[in-house]
Amino acid sequence: MANRSDRNVALLNADPRRSIPRLALPVMVTMIITSLYNVVDGIWIAGLGESAISGIGLITPLWMVITAVTNGLAHGATSTVSRLGSHDKPLAEKAAEHAIVLYLVGALILTVALMAVLRPYLNYFDVEGTTRQAAIGYAQPLFLGLVGFTMQNGCAGLMRAEGDTRRPMYACSLGLILNGCLDPVFIYTLGMGAAGAAVSTVVTSFLSAAIMLYWMFVKRDTFYRMRLHGILHPEWDKAIARDILSTGIPASLELIMMSVASFMFYSFIQTLGGDYGVSVYSSGYRLYLLNLMPVSALSLASVAIVGTWYGKGDMVNLRRTHNYCTLYAVTVGLVITCLVVLFSHQLSQLFALTSDDVALIDGINRYIRITAFCIPFLGLGLPSTFMYLGMGKGTYSLAWTIINEVICAVSATYLLGFVFNLGLVGMWWGFVLGRGFASICNFIFARYTINRLS
Repeated sequence: MANRSDRNVALLNADPRRSIPRLALPVMVTMIITSLYNVVDGIWIAGLGESAISGIGLITPLWMVITAVTNGLAHGATSTVSRLGSHDKPLAEKAAEHAIVLYLVGALILTVALMAVLRPYLNYFDVEGTTRQAAIGYAQPLFLGLVGFTMQNGCAGLMRAEGDTRRPMYACSLGLILNGCLDPVFIYTLGMGAAGAAVSTVVTSFLSAAIMLYWMFVKRDTFYRMRLHGILHPEWDKAIARDILSTGIPASLELIMMSVASFMFYSFIQTLGGDYGVSVYSSGYRLYLLNLMPVSALSLASVAIVGTWYGKGDMVNLRRTHNYCTLYAVTVGLVITCLVVLFSHQLSQLFALTSDDVALIDGINRYIRITAFCIPFLGLGLPSTFMYLGMGKGTYSLAWTIINEVICAVSATYLLGFVFNLGLVGMWWGFVLGRGFASICNFIFARYTINRLS
């Protein structure tokens, strides 16, 4: 066991050309599995009809807030623990204990806040009838059980900080398999409808989190050894907590900004395409995120590697990490784009398993074909954004996310969709042009940042 944890840490200090793909593959599988939760839910929910799809689709911006806070705190913990661990293991272990306390507090605050804003949020969209019922039925159990999702993502972040990306993959894989089995049982057999999909997600996320907590606190075979006493009665170190939050809060705000952008997209789409447009976007967006996972995984795997080299002050290997991560991400992005364009019809037919709405399937097909062209551009931008997180420069990462999603993407979609009157197709191309331009600028700024540090 000790040898395995030592090998994981040694991988963080290895040649970035080798360490990035080795760490990224399990991360990619884990992220795909996490994304597949939504895809599997979407496939089963499609059988409930367009109103249910639309209602649940409207919860997507709030789901993105959940993802924002949980992933943001996880990124903050990964960055802090990897940087401290490069020269002070006991301090890194204390940081890991602090991170778990912050996960629990963040989950509690988020649950209360989301339950309070749910109905006013739906009132803004003037959602009524079965669409409203589906949205509330799906959202309430999801919000009440989000501590499981928070701990699942958070524990995976702590294990990534020591170079262990395989075991979180195993835990999440088991959760996905169980989720696929429980979805039809809760949704159809027990007659819970949209709420059943949320209950299934909550149950399986608790299971995945429990497995990783067992490794950390019962089996105790991780490199960084945490104490339960350090969580129940923490010797609070404000500097450590501030370091985690200085990366975690901007990282959370990044995804919240993406949620704000998604909220604006939904407003535009509902104006242009009504329930049909929202259904196409909410269903197609699940596949888009799934297609983006390999690029995201390469970028996310680099956080701990960047943190290790930055903690040591080794700018040469930090530069090489960014170089190889970007090269891999762009290459993989080009391959994915080609595959999606070639097989978009087959991908969209996944939703035909439970829905016979031909117009909806055609709309999803068109959406994923167009937005696939975003992925190579994001291969330039995402490694740069995650590099800032690894360096503890969360404000840089936040700034580029705002430029990417809120300024460039929203402006381009509005311009093509409304000003040029191209409708939904114009919005889809707006995603590509806005995010593509911002990603190129982000890459240029990242190179400037590394040169300045060197």
